[in-house]
Amino acid sequence: MVWRAHILLVLGLATSAAGAVAQAAAPGPFRISLEPSYFAGRFGTAHGFRIYDLPLAIIYRKDRLRVRVEIPYVAVAGAGLLSGGTVLRGGRGTALRSGVGDVWVSAQYRVVTAQSWRPAVKPLIKIKIPLASRTRGLGTGQVDAELGSRFDWRIGTRIFPYAEIGYRINGRTHGLRLRDAVTYQLGTSIALAHEQYVTVVFIGHSAFQYRVGPTDSIVAAYNITLNSIWGLEAYVDRGLTANSPAVGLGFGVTAGF
Repeated sequence: MVWRAHILLVLGLATSAAGAVAQAAAPGPFRISLEPSYFAGRFGTAHGFRIYDLPLAIIYRKDRLRVRVEIPYVAVAGAGLLSGGTVLRGGRGTALRSGVGDVWVSAQYRVVTAQSWRPAVKPLIKIKIPLASRTRGLGTGQVDAELGSRFDWRIGTRIFPYAEIGYRINGRTHGLRLRDAVTYQLGTSIALAHEQYVTVVFIGHSAFQYRVGPTDSIVAAYNITLNSIWGLEAYVDRGLTANSPAVGLGFGVTAGF
């Protein structure tokens, strides 16, 4: 299995508290992001599995509130199926198949502002709208939900650690022994120069299926804000467990309006 890193990376993972500074320069409360991504590995099986993803994300940020909607188009090859970007065992087909993926809607609200060593606290909720085809192995056809919280720190003006913890409720479906899981992230963004940030993140979740191990990865990302409208992001993902991707790559473009 693999936790699709870009669900959490697009326009935000590599910016953390620093990203709020870059996004504040946008001309309006909306940003749109397009981030082609690729993941490959065995994911705990004897055969390879590949994921090609083209997610379109729309983000609304106003004061303490941040809402994000992601609409992906995905293509996969290998025996298995996706659940919100995680590869599950149980799919029958191995040929390349493609289509609209599951839509994710997430919201977070800052209830505590960062001050000195006290972190900003942002409770969050994520809902998966199951639009992906189960027969093509692009989704489970069930609604999933996640509740959690994000914590952002500021160390001076250049270092921005953060942590995120969540509880994922996976919708049950016939033929798959799914279980609820704990999701987690721990990372730090560092300002290299004006509106340029590099981030290293440990990201993963406990097992989504019985008798399957956790999924953990290390992700390195680079963000740059070109001007008040345009921004770029690139990242690489390296799996740490047998159920993680051997490699993941992504490049994104964002625009404010």
